[in-house]
Amino acid sequence: MEKYNLDDKGGLFKFIAKSPAKIVKQGDSIELKHFGVFNLIKATAGNVTDTSFRVQSTDKIIDAKISTGDHVMLYYSSGDNYIITGEVGAVNNLDPIDLIIKVEKIEKLKDLIKEKKYCVSLNAGFKILGVPEIKQAAVKNISFGGIKVNCNEDIMMEDIVEVTMYMDKLNKMPFKGRIVRKNKIGDKYEYGVEFSEMTETSYKLLTRLIYDIESRV
Repeated sequence: MEKYNLDDKGGLFKFIAKSPAKIVKQGDSIELKHFGVFNLIKATAGNVTDTSFRVQSTDKIIDAKISTGDHVMLYYSSGDNYIITGEVGAVNNLDPIDLIIKVEKIEKLKDLIKEKKYCVSLNAGFKILGVPEIKQAAVKNISFGGIKVNCNEDIMMEDIVEVTMYMDKLNKMPFKGRIVRKNKIGDKYEYGVEFSEMTETSYKLLTRLIYDIESRV
């Protein structure tokens, strides 16, 4: 397996925008992925500012558990295909979906693929050494070397964790990983987890996920 490679480096000419007002157009279609919902949510971009925008959807989402501060990623197309990452700034309604998204980054999908860095929003369960209960985490980025996650639990560097990542309603991807990166972000921790042990079935699921993302370009 490859080494963990999800640190934000970026090439000299890599396109990164932080202001959605420069990219996102009100009324355009957009797809939202939240780790608490298996499927992409088809939505429409609403009011756009320099730091955030509104997303509204008529899709019926059963038991959607979306809260302020949750990580999200969105697919947006306007000439180029873009990946927007951020967090839920406000929940106006959940039936139908009506959210304010605070934007962290807007990047071209083709640039991320060149770097072998793939943005996602997936739910995962962490089994930490010495902790009996499973802790929840939101997977933000994935590569063939590891994942980047948000988690409320304080985990020691170099600890080995047992992770189960939920790909969709039918498939889950278990593996063992090592904590190789740790940052405190607000009331959460951001971890880089390098793959250390994985079954062939899990590797096939990982490959399929990355293929599905790359096919969007």
